[in-house]
This record gives sequence, C-alpha cells and structure tokens, in this order.
Amino acid sequence: MSPPPGSVNLAKIAQIAPPKTGPCAWLCMNNAADVRTLGICAAKGALAALYWHCWDMMGPVTYAVATLVMFCASFFVATMVHNAMHCRVFHHPVVETVWEVALSAVFGFPTEAYRPTHNLNHHVYTELEEDHLHTAQMTYRWPLANLLLFFPTVYPGVSRLEQEYIRQEARKMSKSFFMILADMVCAHGVTLTLLYLDWRKGLAIWFLPNVLGVDAILTMNLLQHGGCDPIVRGKHKGEDMEINAARNFVGPVINYFTCNNGYHTAHHMYNAMHWTRYPELHERVVKPRMDPRLDERCILRYLWRAYFWPGTQGQRTKAA
Repeated sequence: MSPPPGSVNLAKIAQIAPPKTGPCAWLCMNNAADVRTLGICAAKGALAALYWHCWDMMGPVTYAVATLVMFCASFFVATMVHNAMHCRVFHHPVVETVWEVALSAVFGFPTEAYRPTHNLNHHVYTELEEDHLHTAQMTYRWPLANLLLFFPTVYPGVSRLEQEYIRQEARKMSKSFFMILADMVCAHGVTLTLLYLDWRKGLAIWFLPNVLGVDAILTMNLLQHGGCDPIVRGKHKGEDMEINAARNFVGPVINYFTCNNGYHTAHHMYNAMHWTRYPELHERVVKPRMDPRLDERCILRYLWRAYFWPGTQGQRTKAA
C-alpha cells in the first residue's frame, strides 16, 4: 500500500534538528525537550539519595515500596539509554561523551554496550531468526511464563553479542571500545561503592532495581513485537518497512515517562528521529496503514489481557 500524501516530506523534516536557540543553545542540546530526559535521570538519583537517607526510619512495607519505585525509575532511565543510543542529546562531542558516561552511572550498566544488541541487531533483524530478541523463542503454554522467562531466555545471546562486539572494537582500539571502558568504570564503580557503604541499602535501592530495569526494557520487546509480523530482510527502516512489525502503546502516561517509546513502529521506521516527532509520524504515516489491533491505549491493560487473563499473549485482540 502506498504511503499517504505528504508522509515522505514529514519523515525528512522530522530528522532535521531544530534551531539551537535560547537555553537549548547554551546547554549544547540538540532539542530543548531533552530537559525531560535529564530530569528523569536526575529524579532517579534524587530518589535513591532520599531512600538511602531515610532507610533507618523505614519498615518492611516501605522497603518494598522504595524498591518498587526505584524499579520504575530504573526502567524509565533504561528508556533514556535507548533514546540516547539512537539520537544524540548534545551537539558538542565532549559534552555528549560526558553525558553518556554519566548516563551509565545512573543506569547502572554501560550505555555503549546497548549498541551491538539493539541498534546493530534488533533493529536490523526485527523478529527474524538473527534477532537475539525475537519473540518466537518463547514457546511456553502458560502466558505468564513467557513474560517472566523472556529475560533469562534471551540474556545469554545478548551477552555473547556484547562480548563479541567488545572484542572486535578492542582489536580496532576504536572510540566505542574506550567508551565502553569508561562506561563500565563509572557504572560499576557507583554500584560497587554503594554496596561497599551498605550492602543492604545498595542491594535494595540500587542494584536490584537496576537489574529489574534491564529485565523490563528487554521484556518490552515481547510486548511490542509479540504477535507482530517480521520485517522483510533488508527493509528494516523507512516507509518500506513492514508496517505491522510492532505494537504501539499510545497512552500519555507511559509516553511521558519513556519519552514516546510507546510509538514503536515510528521509532523502527526512523530510529535516528528525535522522540518528539513520533506522535505526529504515528498519526499521519503509521496509523492509517497499520492493523488497528496493534494500536493499544494502555500498556497495563494490554499486559493483563495478554499475560494474565484471558492470556492472549500477543494475539491481535482488543479489549471488549
């Protein structure tokens, strides 16, 4: 089916960075909207500091609540890492480098290691066998088992791909290799320091929520691609890409805190596009052509329907 009139021009315009004026210019930012990105990352650090300070005044219930809140914050920061690996936040190369290393510290894991498994693999081979995150790996009859075991199922392959990439970049002594080293020192340095200061606080407030955040960002692939169509090999971006290759979650709350990561088809079509352009691209280019059953308003309702009750796990259904 041919794209609607005007969509090609929209896609081209969407990749042009806005003028660097006002605060956007003196902060070296490509888009002033990324103040939200910085705010979400800062909020995670502030919450961790608050819970650390109040730990002795908390009880078992508040411990659990604090860990849950930190898990949500860790997931939101993981989506900031996802965005940062696709679209630069700062136009000044030194500031961008410092930002990536600082992001690793807040994320808890090396940001640059996201590149080989996501940018160079998942985006190129979406739902094909080469995709280390392809959802056909999950074959359990119980839907919840597929949800809970997605991360441990895909992680060995993801880890091998990361290690291969690091060895390859080390042989070349590339910038990416040194970025991974800097990211590792900063990310693991913060984690180890907190565990050394107080292993109980470090585990509950920092390390465990960070691991669960990584689990969640990888498991999002099951929600966003389960039951969708694989791409045609070699057509993994642009308007020739399979339009039903992803499920979209278009609710305002999830898209505020993840900076529009719910508009997943638009992201796959133009992954270098700034996230502020995704809603318009979704409405004008994706929605008129896609299977309407792949447009979900609420991610929590879909999660319940797909993996709890009635357990449709990726089938293209809509809530009654």
